[in-house]
Amino acid sequence: MQEEVDIVRIPEDQLRILRNVLGERIYFFYSDKLQVEPVGGSYVFWSNGFALALSTITQAPGKLRTYINISADYRTCPREASTYYEFEINVSNAPLWQEGSLQFGKLSSLKIFSDPILMIEIYQNCNKAGERGRLHDCAMVFYSQSSKYMLQARQELVGGVNIMLNDALIETRIKELKLRHTLV
Repeated sequence: MQEEVDIVRIPEDQLRILRNVLGERIYFFYSDKLQVEPVGGSYVFWSNGFALALSTITQAPGKLRTYINISADYRTCPREASTYYEFEINVSNAPLWQEGSLQFGKLSSLKIFSDPILMIEIYQNCNKAGERGRLHDCAMVFYSQSSKYMLQARQELVGGVNIMLNDALIETRIKELKLRHTLV
């Protein structure tokens, strides 16, 4: 079996984008179609790609809001017939501008208004040796002073991401995953 680090490493340019989130406030989740479904006594919001809208703590006059666009796309392992999921992360001045999937005036949004983000954990799990099918799962947990938010790949939808706001549900999900990076 190939080395796990060969296929779970998030590129340095994308980690740099996530580091810029630290100390910032998550303002909204924007999506073209943000949906909600009940899961184990709680709710999961999900979409096929979305943007985190960030507002800086010291917002300068005339400064544009920053959008961190995140989707979870599958890849095929070069040496195996399995697939795995990894995040695609980019930054722009508009929600999902580079993917061209959203049009202004037709956005769904989920208000967050969090405290500044103190830490981000990135999880990417691996199946046991010999298992086929989905090889990796990916998730991110954003921690603020008063709450946490989890983004997790939605395996049945290429590019899809689940958004979890319930602490108990987040704790249940991260028990199954392996921590890969911590940004503080």
